[in-house]
This record gives sequence, structure tokens and C-alpha cells, in this order.
Amino acid sequence: MAEPTTTTLAELEPATIQFWHVYSGPLEEAMNELVARFEAKYPQIDVEAQFTGGYYPTGQKIAGAIEANDLPNLTVAFEDAAVNWGRAGVLLDLTDYVHDPVIGVDVADFLPVEMARNTYLSEGGRMLSFPWTVAIAVMFYNQDMLSGLGFDGPAETWDEFLAQCEVILNDLNKSCYSIQVDASMWNATGFTFGGFPTIDVEARATRYGEEPWTKALDLFATLIEEGYGFPTVGRADEATANLSDFASQQVAYIMTSSRWVPFVEEGVAGSFNWSVGAVPQEFEGADPVTVLFGPNAVAFNTTEAENLATWEFIKFLSSPESQAYWAETSGNLPSRLSVGDSVEYAAFLETSPPMAAAWEILPYALSELPMTDEGNLGPPPFSFRVLQQDVQAELLTGNMTREEAQRKLVEDGATLLGEYYSNLFGS
Repeated sequence: MAEPTTTTLAELEPATIQFWHVYSGPLEEAMNELVARFEAKYPQIDVEAQFTGGYYPTGQKIAGAIEANDLPNLTVAFEDAAVNWGRAGVLLDLTDYVHDPVIGVDVADFLPVEMARNTYLSEGGRMLSFPWTVAIAVMFYNQDMLSGLGFDGPAETWDEFLAQCEVILNDLNKSCYSIQVDASMWNATGFTFGGFPTIDVEARATRYGEEPWTKALDLFATLIEEGYGFPTVGRADEATANLSDFASQQVAYIMTSSRWVPFVEEGVAGSFNWSVGAVPQEFEGADPVTVLFGPNAVAFNTTEAENLATWEFIKFLSSPESQAYWAETSGNLPSRLSVGDSVEYAAFLETSPPMAAAWEILPYALSELPMTDEGNLGPPPFSFRVLQQDVQAELLTGNMTREEAQRKLVEDGATLLGEYYSNLFGS
């Protein structure tokens, strides 16, 4: 693609851009508000925003649009989709837009991990997507339950966590942890033992045979064997069962995404004191390592006028003002550092101690992708996430021993990743 034409906003040509997104209900209302603000600021640009279902149906719709040569200008998606669409030759390479001296952005104001996550080293270092919104894995805890048992606060290490669980089981006859099958929470646990990254791209294999992941699998198995935790696998409300368990005080802890803070707040409804903290670490005093995840803005290459208009809309969505508004209304975290300095966001954090705690942990979050400081080395296929979750479910329900689980992850992971990365890199 040609480099963008450096221009001023006043010189932008009129354009209509289509934005296919995954937000429904209150989140769609919040997105529509951002679109309205953008159109008021740039009246020469019309944004046709449309909810197109979740990530999978939206991806299917885009696949059909590629075949019909009738693509939208913008969507939100994850990195594996961006690679696939980039190799189909339909994406707008954002590299030159991002670094343009006139219409570019201050890259230093974004979380470094976010700029790296959206730089695809397997695709020549191009920016095939741009930071939009993030969340992190955190531990929700029942302050009243813990203080009632004499604990000063949430566990900071896994040894302390297991000790608290033992007391909760013995004194309250309760399990302390409702465990949802989720690859991101699985990765967060492994990273606390030094298991980052999960994938060795050069070897075309996982790292599941290494000590950090042996410790993580042992932890999950111990939680089940000792009665300290139970899985939510198979329940009718499996997607949100852990949230319900926490809100009804059946457990003291759940590990889940920070974006669930508003939902937990609604579920608890002031019936007890709670907050969020860092995922327990292996050693006392360690940095509060966790995982970061979230969709990115992905643009499709159309006309020069529409490309420029799309870029301006992406910039608007990533502006400190928009990021603060979206964070306050969606439960997500900003990807832009200066949002933390804004009076508006600071006032919001004062009203939400759980979100304030998540904001403090955010700088320590790692991407789930195999990464360097310069970019991602090649996002794994979604099928790898499915493998992780299938094995986690089998381990948590007692259908696999920890040894069997580790062996399956190593062997099936090598087969899956070997084929995938050989195709990705052509060798």
C-alpha cells in the first residue's frame, strides 16, 4: 500500500465508513455515543456502526465479505484474525499512519506491550492492527470472609493461598475457589511461576514440559484433590457461574477478567465487602505478573479517502478522552497511559476501588502471545486455545491426571503448532 497522504483534519475529504463491531446492549449504546462524538467533531465523516454478533460470527461475516469484495472499513478482532486477513491482502497496513509526523500518534503514550502486541514480526514488522481496549486477569476476593477468619488481606503467594483455602474449608466448610475453564486464567497462573511465554515459536512447540508449567498443573490438581476449589464445567450457566458463586458467597475467590468488575458489583449489590487484587505469585515480593488481553482495531484497505477517515476514527477511539469514557462505561482498562492523569478517570477510580486496583496491576501484565519487546512473533491459532481449555477441563473434572494432561499438552501442542508455524513461516 502507498504511504498515507499527509494532511490536516480540515482537508479530509467527505467519506462514509462502515464499522462492524461485537458490542451489544449497554456497550453498543456506549459505542454509539463515541460515534456521535466523532461525527460531531468531524462532520464530513459518517460512521455506520453495526453490531455483527460476537467475534466468531463477525469473522464469518468478514470471510463472506472478502469473497464478495464488499468489506467494511473497520472491525475489532484478535491477532490471529489480523494475520489471516493480512495474508489475504485485504488489510490496511497502519504502520505509516501511526508514525506519520502530522497524522500519527504519540506511541510513547500507549502501553508498550500494546504497541508490541499490534506489531507483527511474522508479517515483516507491520502494524496490522492498533490498540483499542484491554483487560487483565485479577483475583476477586471477599474481604469480609477473609477478615472474619483473621486474614489481613488476600493471599500474595500460592502457598499462602493454599493455607487460606485450608482454613476456609475447615472453618466454613466451603471451597475457597470457583474455577472457570479459561485459557487466559490458565496462562495467568502459569506466568506467575515463570511460564511466559507459553509457546516456543522457534521450536514450534509449547513449554508445557518445563518446570513452571509442571508447578501450575500441580496447583490446579491440588486445588481439586484437597477440596479447595471446584470447576464450573458442565453447568448451565458455565460462562458466568464463577461470578454467581462469588456473589452468593459460596467461595472467597475467583480469578477472572477485570472487565467483570461492574457485573460483580451488580451481583453483590452491597451485601458484602469485596475487591480485586493481583493473582498470587510463586514468591513473596514478586512483581504482580498477570496476563493482558483484548481486541484490537483492524482496518480494511479501500479508498484513500476512506482509509484516512478510518484512521482518524481509530485515533479518536484511542484518544485519552474516548479511552476514559469507554473504560468507565465498559469495565475495560485504557490502553493509553495518559488516561491515568485525567481528572475524569481519576474521579472514576475513586468511586471504584476494584478498578483502581486493576489499573495499578496493569503495568505488570504480559501478553498471552509469544513476544519480544519489538512485537509479537506470530499469534497462535485459536485451536491452540481450544486445546488448552479442553485439557484444563479434563484435569479439573478428574478425567486426566496431571501427568496425562501435561503429556497431551506437549504432544498435541507440538503437532498443532508445528503444522501451523511451518505454514506461517513457510518452513
